[in-house]
Amino acid sequence: MNIGIFLEIEDNKLLPVGLELIGKAMEILENPMDNIHGVVVTPKNYRENKLNPELKQLEKYVDKLFVYKYDDEYLNTEHYKEALCEYIQLQKPSILLIGATPLGRSFAPRVAAHFKTGITADCTDIKYDEKYGLVQIRPAFGEEILAEIITPNSFPQMATVRPGIMDLPKEYRHSAFKLNIKEKSLSEKKLNIIERVEKKEEKIRLDKAKIVVIAGNAIKGKEELSILENLAKALGGELGATRPVVDGGLVPYSRQVGVSGNSLEANIVLLFGVSGSNQTMAGIRKAKKIIAINNDSNANIFKKVDIGIVDDWKDVAMCILNKKGGL
Repeated sequence: MNIGIFLEIEDNKLLPVGLELIGKAMEILENPMDNIHGVVVTPKNYRENKLNPELKQLEKYVDKLFVYKYDDEYLNTEHYKEALCEYIQLQKPSILLIGATPLGRSFAPRVAAHFKTGITADCTDIKYDEKYGLVQIRPAFGEEILAEIITPNSFPQMATVRPGIMDLPKEYRHSAFKLNIKEKSLSEKKLNIIERVEKKEEKIRLDKAKIVVIAGNAIKGKEELSILENLAKALGGELGATRPVVDGGLVPYSRQVGVSGNSLEANIVLLFGVSGSNQTMAGIRKAKKIIAINNDSNANIFKKVDIGIVDDWKDVAMCILNKKGGL
């Protein structure tokens, strides 16, 4: 069995989600004859001297690396679709895994449609079943349950997987590494990109923050939210929020934490007015210290954290702010 993994490159850097998928592939492979393939797509102007060290590390983790080098300065969805379709046609992987990034979400359904196969989007976990093959796991019914989805009769079995959910590979492959580089021209250009202008916007990296203050459903209105915004700033951290707060329009989706948002690896996570749903807790399971503040002593959240404080969240937040000089 071959498992293909799309390895996304951004600013000549390999995105971590690619390595996360390699780590998961190592978990589900049992036969030493099974192979892990990496697939990379690059434009002509990529900086080879910077990218090569990124690709060099893959020798430890994949059996074969397929690099498709296009002669265009800018790549679009059609480039990625064509390269992945060619890879599938020639290598016939049983499983194809793609990170659920904006890029991955844009071309993965097109690849699936080309081969008339199924695809499950935004998976939070995957496993392998001897009878059905790839089992794709993702939240369903408003994130109240985790559904297990199978596509036993169509190949390749495909899934996009959320970044930051899975662990990086902890062991090396011991097979002979093979590198395949193919220079390509897009067979049919439906779109010509004349110029690309980067949109200047706030870059939020909750996954890299050391301290994260999370607003739960108890926070009502922008005035209350501003308390936690000030607190996060005073602590040198970032503001996050649960899905109900995001759905209510108080904060952008980029700050959502949980299986449908960001996954954190912070040193400290402070939860204010958070109920403790499994979906939210899944996004902070890698945090080193989790502290919850809730005025309900019977709240479910207290069963899932390192430190619990039964008090009004505003009183606790204002107390910390006063001591930090944040007011």
